[in-house]
Amino acid sequence: MLQYFIGTMFFFIVWLVLFLHKKFLRKEMLIMSLIVAPMGPLSAIFYLRDYWHPEYLFSIFGVGIEDLLFSFFIGGIGSVAYEEFFIKKMRKTKREQSKTLAFIGLICLFLLIILTFVFKINSIYSSSIVFLVAGAIVITKRHDLLKNAIGSGILVALIMLVFYIFFVGIYPAIIDDWWKLNNISGLLVFGTPIEELIWGFSWGFLSGPFYEFWRGFKEQE
Repeated sequence: MLQYFIGTMFFFIVWLVLFLHKKFLRKEMLIMSLIVAPMGPLSAIFYLRDYWHPEYLFSIFGVGIEDLLFSFFIGGIGSVAYEEFFIKKMRKTKREQSKTLAFIGLICLFLLIILTFVFKINSIYSSSIVFLVAGAIVITKRHDLLKNAIGSGILVALIMLVFYIFFVGIYPAIIDDWWKLNNISGLLVFGTPIEELIWGFSWGFLSGPFYEFWRGFKEQE
């Protein structure tokens, strides 16, 4: 029952390293982690239906503390992964887009419900599609954030892959035991369900440029 909790500690270590690496990104990391954290237990309701069934250390209303922790850590990681490696400084040059983001959020919620419950698309695919759509909308309004979105997507997917290589190495039966492989493609990359990598890329694609778009920040030349 400790497997999921132990797994979240990998993302805690990554989160902590990134947090300590660049001081000017700490505020962004904390804000994004706090915003994303509550989405973990909410999204678990979708994923538990048709994607996987992890064992929790303890749970409330069917979801676990691990869902909250993972969302907190991946929220911060996805938001700054690209900046940590490729950007030296940010500056505020554009107006904030709070109203636009609220509109995007409503569109994505509607799209998620339609894809998952009307078209019966597995929740891991429907959520990935929603992340990509939201990220694409952000990029159409801020073309300068395209590299951030793609770079963040690749980096988050790679972090997910590294995690699963170690996780599956420690718990070889975990994928068969927890994942509902009959509901998804069944394709594995180094023992990792390809859906995890798709999800990781799509999440990074959205979360990478999210804060910069919202607060009007731009890379300083």
